[in-house]
Amino acid sequence: MDLRTFPLIALALGAAAAQAAVRAYPLDERTVYVIHISRAVPTTCVFPGTPTALEGAGVSTQPEDGAAVLLAHQPGADYFSVRALRDDAAGALNVLFRGQVYVLNFATGGEADRVVRFLAEPLAGPGAGPAAPSAERLPFLAARARQASRLAAQFPALTSTVERAAPGTVTPYPRFSVTLAEVFRFEAEDTLVLRLRFTNAGPAPVHYDPARLAVRVGAEIYPAAWADASGAIPAQGGAEAWIAVTGAPGGGRAHLGVHERFSVLVPRP
Repeated sequence: MDLRTFPLIALALGAAAAQAAVRAYPLDERTVYVIHISRAVPTTCVFPGTPTALEGAGVSTQPEDGAAVLLAHQPGADYFSVRALRDDAAGALNVLFRGQVYVLNFATGGEADRVVRFLAEPLAGPGAGPAAPSAERLPFLAARARQASRLAAQFPALTSTVERAAPGTVTPYPRFSVTLAEVFRFEAEDTLVLRLRFTNAGPAPVHYDPARLAVRVGAEIYPAAWADASGAIPAQGGAEAWIAVTGAPGGGRAHLGVHERFSVLVPRP
């Protein structure tokens, strides 16, 4: 099918997000996406997974190459950033993602887009709304949560797409306790990533089943869809675990926020 260029209507993400020039577009291989950049600030593009390849014109990862647009990208990441190197900069990037090629044109002029998020589902119509993330996607979201401080320093605009809270609430058990140290929400994926801190003051190690970790909110239980946990808490010591909770138990979006009253469920073997 022929590519077509037409004005795109950004998804409204609230007043604060609009002021920060955060955009969201459905992925469409027939569309040429026009993205506004500037010399003063980076523009970060986020995909719903890791792109297979990036092919550019007028774009380079090295300033000394003389390209008009500077690209910053880490292998395996689901995002990359671009910045203009001159006032009249223009460049283009073809992004190979899930067997399709998506065309991005960069140009200076007007307010720069700070974050451009590409969604795997349409924004309106039947079946609208982001799909639940795949099991392969959850470790990438957890990696972004783990690197939140570094990403905030390196890509400050990216933090506007992720909510964070540090509740510090404690769920006590007879031989140990678990503290909910941090909660991150990824709105597009309707996913929470939680950092748990276990404490064992007793003389013997405590074992638990990492595959059955869950959180309770009110009367509803949300099993972890992904976990990075050892299953053991050393004697008179501590351990850390990361889990991801996505969607509602019966299907659909759960819309859980980072400020819910969470209890952490830790099943024993």
